[in-house]
Amino acid sequence: MARRYIARLLPKGTVPRVYIFCTLVQAIAFIIAESYALYLIKMSHQSTLKSQWQVPDIQSAVSASVTTYVVYSALFIMAQCYIIFLCGEAVATQNTIQVIVVVLFYFVCLANSVTRYISMFVWPSLAAHMFTRDNNMFLLQVTVVAMYCIALLALVVLSYKLKKDVGWSVFKRLGADISLHRAFMWHQCLVMILKMDVYFVGSYLIQMTALILKADDIETWLQITVFIPFCIVVIVGAFYALAGERRRLMIVIATCLFLSIGYFIFKIARVCDPDILNKPGDPYADSRPFFMITIVVCMLLVIATGAISIMSIHSFGSGLKEAIAYDRLRAKHRKMYATDKTMSDESAQLMDEQGLSPRDRFALD
Repeated sequence: MARRYIARLLPKGTVPRVYIFCTLVQAIAFIIAESYALYLIKMSHQSTLKSQWQVPDIQSAVSASVTTYVVYSALFIMAQCYIIFLCGEAVATQNTIQVIVVVLFYFVCLANSVTRYISMFVWPSLAAHMFTRDNNMFLLQVTVVAMYCIALLALVVLSYKLKKDVGWSVFKRLGADISLHRAFMWHQCLVMILKMDVYFVGSYLIQMTALILKADDIETWLQITVFIPFCIVVIVGAFYALAGERRRLMIVIATCLFLSIGYFIFKIARVCDPDILNKPGDPYADSRPFFMITIVVCMLLVIATGAISIMSIHSFGSGLKEAIAYDRLRAKHRKMYATDKTMSDESAQLMDEQGLSPRDRFALD
């Protein structure tokens, strides 16, 4: 019974299984590495506090630097958990667009890991000099960068093979209507970009809340009362409008997205303000490069989400909603009656062994 349940959870085919296996191995390796990084950060902090740096301002800067790197190590772990979810869902739904986006996600993680190495050992802040004496931290950061390069290369190869393996499955699901396929492509693109919005906007909010905002700052309350609810309403509203093909709501969502570009431009100017750049009390002393990557990625995602939302509006009413509903109903039927193997050549052999005629097979399809 347990074997049968595990077999149903595993994806069908060699390439999808290798893809999931590699994703899990890479994620576990990165989570272990980041957990070790958290331990080294804690030990460096304790040794620094016991050293000759007893000036209160320097100790405060050291504590802020430690908090910064702890937050980003935690975000790296969150990213790997999210990648596992994206990869598993991509294989389960045979979503080749999501497979490609996972590769881009890994590239952003690689950029952040290189940025962390540079901020610790190439151009460290005054407080981050505590890491330059830690050989274990140096070896770990070099190892993490090398691991991301290898993982990215492996994902590129596996994603290419997976795309070739399941790329034609959409024709089995939606038929040969080209206009329906085009509408489905924009639908998948928008769903995927919204999933990226969830992570990167959430990551931005975590960074702002944990590292920058203060209780006596008016920006803190604007962030809590305006920006966070705005992000939640826009993202949830976009999913809702797309699922129900609500044209007017999607237009409102796209307008809000384009208007929010001004906010990210303001944040870039704020982070790079020369009045605080590398000055005492600089709130972005250690987090500036990470913030810039996150803000730029968020702004690009907002632009892409708005543009794809407009393209998706043109596909509303094309019959895609009904086709997706029918495909889900058919998938539920296959799951209930154990006929979910009709997507590969193995299904025909299985049905022949069960004594099903070609007419019955097409009826199930």
